[in-house]
Amino acid sequence: MGRIDEDSIRRVLEATDIVDVVGSYLSLKRAGSRWKACCPFHNEKTPSFIVDQTRQNFKCFGCGEGGSAITFVMKMENLGFADTVRRLAEKAGITLVEEVYDAAEEKRRKARTALLVAHKKAADFFHKLLLRSPKAAEARAYLNSRGYGAEMAKRWQVGWAPDSSREFLAWARKEGITDQVLIDSGLANRGERGDIYARFRDRLMFPINNVYGECVAFSGRILRPQENAGKYVNSPETAIFKKGDVVFALDKARGPMGKSGKALLCEGQIDVIACHEAGLSFAVAPLGTAFTPEHARTLSRYASQIVLCFDADKAGMAAADRAFRELAPLGKDVYLVNLPPGDDPDSFMKREGRESFTAMVEQARPFFEVRVERAKSQGLLEDAGASASFARDMTSLLACMSDPVARDLATTDLATRMRMTIGNLRSAVKTAGRRKEREQVRAADRAGEAAGNAPEELPPVKMNRAVAVLCELALQNAQAQELIVDRIEELLEPMRLLPGGGILKKILARMPKPDNPASIHAFLESLPQPEKDALAMLSLDPIPIADVSRCVQEACSGIAKAALEKHIASLMAEIADPSTDAARRVELSKLSVDLKRLLRTM
Repeated sequence: MGRIDEDSIRRVLEATDIVDVVGSYLSLKRAGSRWKACCPFHNEKTPSFIVDQTRQNFKCFGCGEGGSAITFVMKMENLGFADTVRRLAEKAGITLVEEVYDAAEEKRRKARTALLVAHKKAADFFHKLLLRSPKAAEARAYLNSRGYGAEMAKRWQVGWAPDSSREFLAWARKEGITDQVLIDSGLANRGERGDIYARFRDRLMFPINNVYGECVAFSGRILRPQENAGKYVNSPETAIFKKGDVVFALDKARGPMGKSGKALLCEGQIDVIACHEAGLSFAVAPLGTAFTPEHARTLSRYASQIVLCFDADKAGMAAADRAFRELAPLGKDVYLVNLPPGDDPDSFMKREGRESFTAMVEQARPFFEVRVERAKSQGLLEDAGASASFARDMTSLLACMSDPVARDLATTDLATRMRMTIGNLRSAVKTAGRRKEREQVRAADRAGEAAGNAPEELPPVKMNRAVAVLCELALQNAQAQELIVDRIEELLEPMRLLPGGGILKKILARMPKPDNPASIHAFLESLPQPEKDALAMLSLDPIPIADVSRCVQEACSGIAKAALEKHIASLMAEIADPSTDAARRVELSKLSVDLKRLLRTM
């Protein structure tokens, strides 16, 4: 892995406007000289998340999260520091300076890059075949039969995989993609005799992109029924692709989701594409797997309202329930589109038109309201046994809701619709909640046992108050910083003795510019997390100081006094130690008297 130098970090931050970065995720509203939004890191109704364009930072006054554009993207995308800086640098067109210090990590990064390059080239290859190859006529005809032409294929880079492994492998070798990369990427398999063959053959190819629009996998659909062949074949999990983490079309939908505060969750890729083509550009879908906690956390970063649009059959309802279980603990408002039985978004739009479907999405109703309505239409509330079973299912779902007010309102509404006693349903929800808490405790215990001796998160570095004052001055005011550096010789011993002195030493060695937010943020980002957390507790905003020289003098006197007090305390402790011999005690006593006399003059 490469260590990114501080100057590169500064240049990235100088070229990055935090308002543009945050605005690509959230709907920002101007509030005087700043911008505000509801915080994406905790559940809130009243905006307490502030973005300051002048200082190029963000701060949530509800949960305390704050930092630079780098910090924001790290938290939103769950990325490491280096990967985040690389992303922002690429967007800003900046070449980073990196020093390789871990050969194994560098090897991993290069392998990951090779997989991304292979997928990008394969997506281009498949796409060009679909548009131009005579052999892809059947694939083009299939798309036309579904109401899609070349323009849609270009927007989504839909492709066609040739029916011959030989053709695909010949192309890959011409492009310099090794057999091992093909296997590691999931684009090819190795046979029992050691030969390799293409995983995707004669299939319509849908690229699966990560949140940055990089192709990391494929989903291939057959064009005609085949014996012992699934309708869809997806890429296997690889170093760059985890099914439970990837949300299909999030790279296209995250901007619209952030601006509207709404996400439309569908079951499959075709449904999502149909929604986007109809103008519902906040549509996404999980990929070939059940909706996972990671899917829920990802969507919750961009949207506060999740609209579920699953098939109106038993499987679709089960999928909707699973999604609700993951979203409700995050405090999200969950709605359901009430599709007619047998329909999905694509089929409904083909029959009723885009406007009708858009209206259904806009008129989506609260989750439990639609669940009860569908249960009635299916006759599940006509006898006591079926009604009791349905009520138990709904009770366990209500217990997942983290917002007590929203949970009680939903409980009251459900009881009214099912003609149940509100008190009984509330009691059942509490019981289900306690059962859920016990299960979570057991799961946490099991996870703790499995984790073994995993390293714990370190607390912030402790800082002596006098040291903290000098750190603040050095980061708040350029003139103060220069005056402190001029007195560094007299500060060396106090920095060695006092808690936090190492941080002050780094500030004076690197001299980040107080009047340049990018320089300050770059310095902060270069620190270990415990040191960064310690400085985050201080006031680091640039400020004018009336008498800079006097402030620095008082601060330096304060740190010298604190160091002297610590030195005296260590002498007294040694004097009190029974193992200290008599001659040494006399020597230490004289020294402590002299130091105390000096302390009284300060």
